[in-house]
Order: sequence, then structure tokens, then C-alpha cells
Amino acid sequence: MAVGDAGLVLESQDAGESWAKIEAFTESALLDVSCRNDVSLVVGQEGAIYRRAFTGLEAVDGLKAVDGLKAVDGLKAVDGLKAVDGLKAVEGFTSIASNTDERLLSVSDVSASGLAFAVGGFGTILRSTDSGLSWESVSMDWPAMTNDFFEPHLYDVHVSDSGIVTVVGEFELIIQSLDQGESWQTVHLGEASLFGLSLHANGTGFAVGQDGKIIKTANGGRAWEQVTTPSSGILLNVWTSGSGDVLISGIRNTLQSSDNGESWSRIEQGALSSGWYQGLSIVSGDAQSRSALLAGHGGNLIKLKLKK
Repeated sequence: MAVGDAGLVLESQDAGESWAKIEAFTESALLDVSCRNDVSLVVGQEGAIYRRAFTGLEAVDGLKAVDGLKAVDGLKAVDGLKAVDGLKAVEGFTSIASNTDERLLSVSDVSASGLAFAVGGFGTILRSTDSGLSWESVSMDWPAMTNDFFEPHLYDVHVSDSGIVTVVGEFELIIQSLDQGESWQTVHLGEASLFGLSLHANGTGFAVGQDGKIIKTANGGRAWEQVTTPSSGILLNVWTSGSGDVLISGIRNTLQSSDNGESWSRIEQGALSSGWYQGLSIVSGDAQSRSALLAGHGGNLIKLKLKK
């Protein structure tokens, strides 16, 4: 799924080979989307949060699953359900109250326990413990966190299934909570804004940002070290496999590493060298045949086969 300006939402059911436009449910700019554990969350301008859920079809108004049922054709609506995807019903997107007017720049995947976070302008942090059905504001003591009197813009957030929350933002800020957002620690602070974050379950992770900034962690984000980079441009997003492969997107910069950031190669093909790409997702393949989707300016979507 990809989102953008004026309520644009695109969805692919075939790993990015083709795309369909979802009927607009807002005219505002949408800035991030997450899809995991049968829940899709979309965030954007003026504190907007939208939610869509997939629900099991074990029983609908007393109807039971039928042994050997292969497909359901022509089913239009069952109690407000909009479509049928395999054996799961797809609800439409619903607006969820966020109780903030600040821009929301990133939303995490929903964890296995239903925990999710959204972050945005002027230090905004929102938490949900019910898979995005409701949200609460997280109060932060920013002067203590930053040693300064400002509320930093926060650009990306990651939530682990164990409840560890990691957030990156302005001034190379990285904060982390080990208890689902009840308490927070500043684990890194510098000069360049950090726009993208990727943390693998094995503890390997990368954060990227202004001036070609790349930093990495080997212990789940508790400590970070500088990585030598071939770029001085703006880097917007990052993905790591946890086993050495790293992909970074940005403004006229797409970088790849196969040795955990020890060395880098530039990917220079077509629009990747002339535009900016913030959306980044790995969609298919094993370590020998991975493909990535990049979403960026002008509604451009690129499917990129990664080289080994």
C-alpha cells in the first residue's frame, strides 16, 4: 500500500506488479501507512488517523464456514464488509480520533499484542494498545530528553513485538522506551535530522538522514555508531535484512550494502537518479532474489530487484 497527497491511496495485491486506487476517504495529505497483523493504519496532516482491519470469516451472522469452500464470487456486502480477500473480510477505512492537530509523519506496524505508535510534529507521540482503535497522547519532558528547550519533529518509529519503542527525529535524536512507552531514554543525539529507521528482531538496525548520515546499532538501538557513507545527500528511508543486506532511499540517492554497511554501492537507474523516494518496502523473494518497492515524488512507484 502507498499513500500521498490529496488523500491518495494505492494498493497492490500482486507484490507491486499492478496497483489499484482506493476510493478517497479524505482530501488531506496522507504521510505514512503501515500494514501488519491484519490492520492497516494511515496517518497524515492535522492529526489524521485512518484504520482498516481484516476480520476472520469463521462466522458472520450465524453463517458458518463450509468445508471445501474454494471461493466466494459476487458477494457485495455482509454487515458493512466491503470485500472478501481469501478467507478474510476487509472493512473500509475508518477515521479514528487522535486528539491532536499536529502532522503525523510516521506510524508503526501493529505489534502482536496490539501495540502501535504514531509520531509527528513538535514532539507528538501517540500510543494505541488496541490495534489502533483508540489513541492517547504520550507526555514527554523534552527539555530533559534533549538538554534544550525545543520540541523536536519526530520522523520515524519502530515497535518490537516485545514492546520496545524506538523513535528518530530532529538533531539526530533517538529515544527509546523499554516498557511500551511508559518511560523513555535518550540514546543518541547529534546534529543531522534522522528521517528513516529500520530495526531487525536480531538487534541489527540502521537510521539515516541529512547530509548522508548513516548510523547503525547491533544491540536493538541502545547504542549507535557512525557509518562511512558515499553520499552527502538527504537519505529518507532504510531497510535491513538483519543478515547484512541494507537498502537506503533518498533524494537522488539509492544505496545498497551486502556487508552490514561496511561498503556501499549506488543504484543509478532511471528515475532513481533524478527524484526523491521516501516509501520503501521489501515485497518478495529470498536472500538471493529480493525485490523492493520505492514510492516517491509525482506518484512514482518503482519495483527494484536487488542485486547480490
